[in-house]
Amino acid sequence: MNEHFKIDDIDKACINALLENPRGSWRELSLASDIPEKKLSRRISKLFDEHIIRTVIELNPLVVNNGFTVHVWLSIKLGKVKEVAQFFSERPEVRVVFLTTGIAEIFLEIGLEKPADLHPWMHNIVTQLPGIKTVETQVVLKPFSWASKLKKTSVPSSIVAEHLLSPDELKLIYVLSQDGRISIKSLSEAIQMSEHRTLKMMNDLLAEEVFSIRLDFEPNLIGYDTEAIVLIKARPESINEIVRALSELKNTRCLFGISGESQFFWHVLCDDLADLWYLTTEKLSQLDGIQSCNTNMITNAYKRAGYMREGTKTQLL
Repeated sequence: MNEHFKIDDIDKACINALLENPRGSWRELSLASDIPEKKLSRRISKLFDEHIIRTVIELNPLVVNNGFTVHVWLSIKLGKVKEVAQFFSERPEVRVVFLTTGIAEIFLEIGLEKPADLHPWMHNIVTQLPGIKTVETQVVLKPFSWASKLKKTSVPSSIVAEHLLSPDELKLIYVLSQDGRISIKSLSEAIQMSEHRTLKMMNDLLAEEVFSIRLDFEPNLIGYDTEAIVLIKARPESINEIVRALSELKNTRCLFGISGESQFFWHVLCDDLADLWYLTTEKLSQLDGIQSCNTNMITNAYKRAGYMREGTKTQLL
């Protein structure tokens, strides 16, 4: 990301419009942001060209039954944090690398093909790396709310159907992962299918929640200066109500059901520290069934959604 690039209120309005509609036409985005089409198209194109924002494809593992997501918390020896964070940022299976306060210095989100891959990954990679003191892992059991719907409230569906991806669908998702705003004409040419069939396939997959197209960016660009991961312990009989309430909060970036001592992994964005305090005390106290929470501040992002961030040796793609 270009650390010298400065955004203004027009850029923020463009980003907010894209958050709600990542594949929206210039006209649709113009109406949503109240910015003239020509000015909006120039601004958004520049934001993409400068790597300030990008589109990201996220598969829903509950639907496609593809992938095994694990959260890894690493306690690091003094002086080794940056070295370890850089190492994991360069691993292709590592999607997220955060520096954190609280239970550990580094948080990782990794994607493996199957549960059996976790032990060799830990043994061959994590335990062989000098500087790591302790490791704690949590398996993502159920995603309730994704970062693809940052500011739009929604109630998650409790029933999902498994979808076996065909070769054509895999091709379509791959091309979209390179450019989420590619035109239907160019997309159909890339996968060698008619525009009508291409559009229908994409819309059907999105409707089935097989994957989502989301905007990836640094949260502080639109005013969220405080970011945290909150691990929540809850009583089983209150799970559904807690999921509903937390998913509807504008602060929620991700909400996952996880294995381990806590039931929820809650990734939140707040205006400032006071906003985070209010969210994790007064707001959570209003929910029956929450037994405790552990708040871990995110102080730096080395990698998000599989992309290296500024301050690393590798340039963003």
